[in-house]
Amino acid sequence: MPRVREAVMLIAVTTLFITYCGCSGDDRGDSPDRAAGGGRLVIGMQQEPEILNEAVNSMVSAVYVCNLIFSKFVKHDDSMRLIPDLITEIPTLENGGISADHLVYTYHLRKDAFWHDGVPVTSKDVEFSFRVMTHPDINVETRQGWDIVESVETPDSHTVIFRLSEVYANFAGDCFYDESVLPEHLLSGSPGEGFQADPFHTAPVGSGPFVFQEWVSGSHITLRANHGYYGDGPYLEEITIKFVPDGNALLMQLETGSVMGIDNAPDELLALTGSLGGITVYRNPALFNEHLDVNCEHSILSDRRVRRAIAVAIDREEISEKIYNGVWIPAYSDEHPGSPYHSGFGQEALRFDPAGARRLLAEAGWNDADGDGIRERGGERLELEVTSTAGRASRERTEVVLQKQLSAVGIDLKIRNYHPTVLFASWDDRGILKRGQFDLALYAFLTPPD
Repeated sequence: MPRVREAVMLIAVTTLFITYCGCSGDDRGDSPDRAAGGGRLVIGMQQEPEILNEAVNSMVSAVYVCNLIFSKFVKHDDSMRLIPDLITEIPTLENGGISADHLVYTYHLRKDAFWHDGVPVTSKDVEFSFRVMTHPDINVETRQGWDIVESVETPDSHTVIFRLSEVYANFAGDCFYDESVLPEHLLSGSPGEGFQADPFHTAPVGSGPFVFQEWVSGSHITLRANHGYYGDGPYLEEITIKFVPDGNALLMQLETGSVMGIDNAPDELLALTGSLGGITVYRNPALFNEHLDVNCEHSILSDRRVRRAIAVAIDREEISEKIYNGVWIPAYSDEHPGSPYHSGFGQEALRFDPAGARRLLAEAGWNDADGDGIRERGGERLELEVTSTAGRASRERTEVVLQKQLSAVGIDLKIRNYHPTVLFASWDDRGILKRGQFDLALYAFLTPPD
């Protein structure tokens, strides 16, 4: 199993959508969420997914594409409030969907939801998806919440009942929010060892607003409109996601019209957009953040005092201003500041405090005995390694800032980066994160508003 990890949050992301309009007048002011009567959109993205199933691979690029193809029980509106998607209503005590002891949750599926091959979505698909999430031979991203489900019942084709062994406060918000419901009739032979290798994950069939059309590795993924979709839209006839790893090349394609927009735009492109005509930047709240994963089983990082010292030695304000021009704001927890559930927890406890970091390290037995600026304990130098995605300029620049900040309290931070397909690979493919082969890992993580 992957090693235990603890997340230390760095920057709360405000996602950037850059669009090239190539025209003048009022058209330049059009918002990307305006309902369009068909048409084709080409979006540029730097990272290419490994597979299209967020349950076993939660790369931001994979989540982005999966959200267009698949359906989930719940989603959030523009105010970050929970609303139903594949279900008819959110279960509550008032509507009888949650039992008085908070241990039984009853869901009713929409009867107008169909898989893209025309087969109805039923409660058996939900039960199957639960088995995927809890199968011991499938290395899912997390089993949190699923591990306390004692049983799943399907009294009819559109009713699902979850019985829990203990109270889980956000079960209604977490149940099939991060993970999509999967089609049993297409995957029933796969659960178990080798699940990630099933061809379904590179040519998926979902029940969401867009139908998978093709994936040309190293080039693009194309989706077309699902005209039988149960929800609003889709408002486009086709979406193509082009993969352009180099940020400068991506901006050039935007200028020439090869791509029409860049979603989750890297911040280093912002300074360049001002010199180009017809470029509009849209800033919208996003439910993911740049953060550090900390390998708590590392011989040095297993000490809570060392982990806390790292947390307070990091100047999030400097990273926000120097790397992201203040667009991505500091985060002190995984709650988005714009969420109605944001509590401000952690902001005071994790404020920048290098003196406090030095004190914690000294308490843990780490001192600079030889005067070279780096602490030692028992002859061992306080040396750690940070890992991220190679070629992502903002992350590489963040690592350099982290080196400086941690060096100021006596920690020697080395940098070792990997191609995204290596860093985010599955357990079976010996992924760096999945196998716990890191000290500190810097990447984006998707979280719900609460």
